[in-house]
Amino acid sequence: MGATSTHKTAGVSVRDYFADYFTNATIIASGTRRDPDYVGGSYDWPFEFYAAVRYNDGHPHAGEVFAFVVLYSVAPSSYYNFTYKDMDETMGPGAVHAPRRVLEALTPTDHEYASQWRTACWANLELEEAKPRVRRGDRLRFAEAFTFGGGLQTTTATVFEVVERDVLRVIDHHGVRVRIPRWRARSYALAAVD
Repeated sequence: MGATSTHKTAGVSVRDYFADYFTNATIIASGTRRDPDYVGGSYDWPFEFYAAVRYNDGHPHAGEVFAFVVLYSVAPSSYYNFTYKDMDETMGPGAVHAPRRVLEALTPTDHEYASQWRTACWANLELEEAKPRVRRGDRLRFAEAFTFGGGLQTTTATVFEVVERDVLRVIDHHGVRVRIPRWRARSYALAAVD
């Protein structure tokens, strides 16, 4: 599957960009997500766009709603600043983090790949919604270990304290502050306060 590179006018949302993409169909729900595991230069798709698309009256499948998935990247300094790979749920996309509003808008399907994709999305959504709400000062443990600059390594037993948006304090290492971008998208649990 190839990708398309094009110019997207500044300020135009991804949803608006794809609003006229379909013939006789309308986006009725959507959401975007940045892959929390994305590391610059590691692969091409740091962003995901999900949409529920309803076939309009006059289409042979009028009223049916299917999922549309776009993996994309942006290059603000280039004229061709928007590169994307688009697919629908029947293609078995690997991006399986559609928001609730998209999943709830879909009509039933008996397509095998679409059903598998929806099941994976619902499972990820349940995991995400089961995470505890966290505020500044709360302590937590991650389900994964981290390695930071300067040789600092953590384990799954390491306790972090939330300082601000992407900054946490490592309790076991003399309160060293570390930055973990988009840490709320990772798997974590609250840790008991001693």
